[in-house]
Amino acid sequence: MHKVAWGCITAAFLAVALLFPVHPVAARQPTQSPLPPTHLSPYWPETVRRWEPLILAEAERRGLDPDLIAAVIWKESQGWPSRRGPAGAVGLMMVMPKEAGFSWRPTAEQLMDPATNIFWGARALSIILQQSGGDLFNALAAYNGGWDQVHLRVTRRYAQSVLLEYARAVAVRNGLSPNGYWVATVAALNSPRVLTVLGPRRPLSRYTQRPVMAVIPDATVEGRPTAVPFRSTDGTPPHVQVGIWISVDGRVVRPPEAERGAGTGQTESSLTPLAPIW
Repeated sequence: MHKVAWGCITAAFLAVALLFPVHPVAARQPTQSPLPPTHLSPYWPETVRRWEPLILAEAERRGLDPDLIAAVIWKESQGWPSRRGPAGAVGLMMVMPKEAGFSWRPTAEQLMDPATNIFWGARALSIILQQSGGDLFNALAAYNGGWDQVHLRVTRRYAQSVLLEYARAVAVRNGLSPNGYWVATVAALNSPRVLTVLGPRRPLSRYTQRPVMAVIPDATVEGRPTAVPFRSTDGTPPHVQVGIWISVDGRVVRPPEAERGAGTGQTESSLTPLAPIW
């Protein structure tokens, strides 16, 4: 089993850090990714689950895991389509409307319609994820505040909150407790230069490959992931895929369809930081 060395970007989500990958080591992509879910995780309350048909349709259109869209909806509006934000964002996914300077988008009144709102929210999220190169944490921070504000504490808290809720939904979807002793590792599938590691009982940490390293025992990107939060669908390079690995006692939890014929070509990363980078 091949080990990859990583250094710490942030020891906790409160740290403000920029990512400067050094000497990246490309991991081989699994031969197949898990099939996209056809239902929302039972983790979500009814206020979110009632929008399931709309979420599933836009998830398929944009290459998103439906539970990732649900996590954004839960954070932004808790499933109530009439919500308005202090900066002008509206609706289920708190989309900025035409009146706020986004001339290509519908009006605030139009974005109160759940179908319209999820269409534009999922569109924005998929574009940002493509721009991120597979860094889901930074993409969520950018969804909240734009790329020029991803370093702020408020946007990073937002990203941590959405990412943990999404990880909980994936865990429950695979038979685990939402508050159990599992750990989630999130990284790009094709070239995992950055790891985001968190769990219900583990503070969020960020790692990038550095010249000086040590072992991280609770993080892994080995084999096929538990779920795929995002995969590019428009064919525009670079082709971005993001994986999330849910592990319990060092063993990755995978849905039954992923266990059959699962590849083992993905690099494992089990590392601990020697020093933070900030």
